[in-house]
Amino acid sequence: MTSPTRSLTEAERAVLRDVMDRLVPPIDALPGAGAMGLLPEVEAMAGQHGPFHKALIGLLDGLAGEGFAALSGPAQDDAIRTFEKAQPAVFNALLEVVYIAYYGDERVHRRIGWRTGALQPLGFELPPFDEAILDKTRRRQPFWRPIDS
Repeated sequence: MTSPTRSLTEAERAVLRDVMDRLVPPIDALPGAGAMGLLPEVEAMAGQHGPFHKALIGLLDGLAGEGFAALSGPAQDDAIRTFEKAQPAVFNALLEVVYIAYYGDERVHRRIGWRTGALQPLGFELPPFDEAILDKTRRRQPFWRPIDS
């Protein structure tokens, strides 16, 4: 059962995008987590998982009223650190949902050299199966009793 959620305002979404960019900043040609357009995914996950929703609302309640968007980058980092110290559990849930969205994105997979898609059946190459590992089991006496029908 999911907890009731409230929709974010556009101002809150802007703050959240800024926070996401501060948590996972751009690297090389890859934009930060907020600029990548991952906000809808973060919102969707928060809508399905109460602790993530609580984290988003807690963060926004803590930062949105502080004029977060008008702060410089280092001042935004300080505000985020202050929030993290004041509410570590809420901050960790927020960080988790942002990381799930970011590291689940195919652009990030390509950047870090991780192949996207299913791991099997085209997954990692395995060495040929060595049937000798079953020898000990094959020599073992049965440890069960037969049941007469």
